[in-house]
Amino acid sequence: MEKKRIVLTTVYDRKVMFYLEGSEPVRLRATGDESRFPIGTVVVGRVKKMLDSSGACFMDIGDDQDYFLQIPGRFSDLIFLDGRKHKKVSCEDLILVQVASEAVKLKSPTVTGRISVNSRHLVIEPGRGLSFSSKISTGGRKSIVLPESISTYTAKYHIIVRTEARALRDDETLDEELSELADSYESIMARAQTAPIYNVVYRPGSLVDLTLRDWIKYGCDEIISDLTEYEDELKAVSDARDIPYVRYEDEYPLCKMLKLETVIDQCISRKVYLKSGAFLYIEQGETLTAIDVNSGHNIRGDKEETSFRINLSAADEMLRQLRLRNISGMIMVDFINMKDVSHLEELISYTSRLLKSDDVLCRYIDMTGLGLMEITRKRVYKSFIEQWKGSN
Repeated sequence: MEKKRIVLTTVYDRKVMFYLEGSEPVRLRATGDESRFPIGTVVVGRVKKMLDSSGACFMDIGDDQDYFLQIPGRFSDLIFLDGRKHKKVSCEDLILVQVASEAVKLKSPTVTGRISVNSRHLVIEPGRGLSFSSKISTGGRKSIVLPESISTYTAKYHIIVRTEARALRDDETLDEELSELADSYESIMARAQTAPIYNVVYRPGSLVDLTLRDWIKYGCDEIISDLTEYEDELKAVSDARDIPYVRYEDEYPLCKMLKLETVIDQCISRKVYLKSGAFLYIEQGETLTAIDVNSGHNIRGDKEETSFRINLSAADEMLRQLRLRNISGMIMVDFINMKDVSHLEELISYTSRLLKSDDVLCRYIDMTGLGLMEITRKRVYKSFIEQWKGSN
């Protein structure tokens, strides 16, 4: 089995994190675009502008951006901090909000009024009851040992058991983690009651720390870095998860030893080659990403069968590139034309199954009248291209 490594190093004078399976890059994150309000930050915001037609508003949380807030159907989920009773949201209202997503292309960053905190195995949010990640099967749910005190917590909060809980051993319980999480949630609520406008009530951690903790859930055999300024953060996570940490001190640069400059070059290139000699041409626009599958004049023998094989290979590479580059929003894919309807149906079925395997919500929508495959992928973080430009 190929070793899974998380690498933090400098490439072209910019700090970048890599998730590698063997020598294959799977995920990238440029760390130079650190936001003042990273995802998960809880802050006292001010309603700046109402969007009455959409049941939403823009929030001002203390920087130069407007944050989109969708007003929830359950009005009680919103926490107003001006001491008055509210029947509706109005301009200048002070509301406790949590950053939910970054600004992506032309989309504003978003916040939510449903404050939540999470740990390795659990999430606490407003409401009551217990639920499990959709990725945990019925059998997997039965194997997770929940603490005897769980009913005490579910009477006050909505508890979500995360996917990583599947790896818990039989003799492990969630008692301590649940208690710490509840204390953290209550502390946030208590501090919020006296917090002034724009006050950050909770900050989840640095971008490096958050990325590291997020990627570890995919498996990690080693954390390696040559950047001493992040050593304490890396070692803290390494010790907590019992993952070897390697401080790279060789004179030969780490980025060159792992050929990471080539990874960056390929990731910001519009053209991606397949083993067959065919290629994808990826054009990321402001509101739409277009992917063109080109045979590269490598059609030999039966044109229909060759086109079908190239398209299946292109679907595999397309998903890899969506994940690697963190492409989101609307995606249009122009596969090589095929006359056999059964081949087209199989391509659609195969691509749909691939998209469901993505850890970010990704859906096949339809084939347009022009034969373009329409896909959507949930927006959370900026694409790598935007991160790379932002860290410049």
